[in-house]
Amino acid sequence: MRLLIQVILLIVAVLTNQVFAAATFEGIVNPLSDIKLAVPIDGIVARIFVKEGDQVAKGGRLLKLDDTLQVLEVARRKEVFEDNSELDANKKNIVILKALLDSSQKLFESSASVSHDEVTNLEMQYHTLKGKIDITAAKKKQELIEYNISQEVLARYILTAPIDGTVTAIKIKEGEWAKTGEMMISVVNKSFCVVDFNIEERYARSLKAGKHVSLRVQEGETMTGKKGKIVFVSSVAERASALVKVKVEFENRNGTVIPGVIAQISF
Repeated sequence: MRLLIQVILLIVAVLTNQVFAAATFEGIVNPLSDIKLAVPIDGIVARIFVKEGDQVAKGGRLLKLDDTLQVLEVARRKEVFEDNSELDANKKNIVILKALLDSSQKLFESSASVSHDEVTNLEMQYHTLKGKIDITAAKKKQELIEYNISQEVLARYILTAPIDGTVTAIKIKEGEWAKTGEMMISVVNKSFCVVDFNIEERYARSLKAGKHVSLRVQEGETMTGKKGKIVFVSSVAERASALVKVKVEFENRNGTVIPGVIAQISF
């Protein structure tokens, strides 16, 4: 009788464990930063500074377009902006003209040895020259803006890395024509990775952004434990599957996890 009771209890325990066994969900590991880079202007690729697999720092040069004409345009704009000969001459002349005008006005008021027409004519010359100086000064401001614009355009001929990372793809060669908006180089930073899970609603209900969870991530032939942090929990479930999308981020500074492998989370 006792043996029968023990058998029954064992069966109940087995069935209970099966019913409440941990649910496991799988997802694919992706790098947190995977950036596809394109040039902002059309041009011929003059030089590629990196190759696939190279480590690059943020701001590092990746690719350069032929900028011969734009370099000349910057030089031209610089010369135009820095040429102050006309403005300097007019400023010197207006000082002389102002002194002459003041002297003529005093003579006209004190002794009338200078005619009113002469004073009026000097006043007109003074105001005309002052207007030219104002116009030239305003023009100089425009020339400075145009010079700065030409420099900004020149900077666009060089494609730089927006993040620290690894070059994973180069889709163009030196001498080829690069089109605006077409992906040329891919840079990936896998020091942090993120996994997209689709989890049953009853388990996802207890998850919140910022909560730390345990993961198992594929490293070679083994599944290695990792500590992750939930960064997103969808507020709605997918209609077809009734699963909730959950994103979990984890650190991968040593680079042992290769993006694209499987990760698991259990409840």
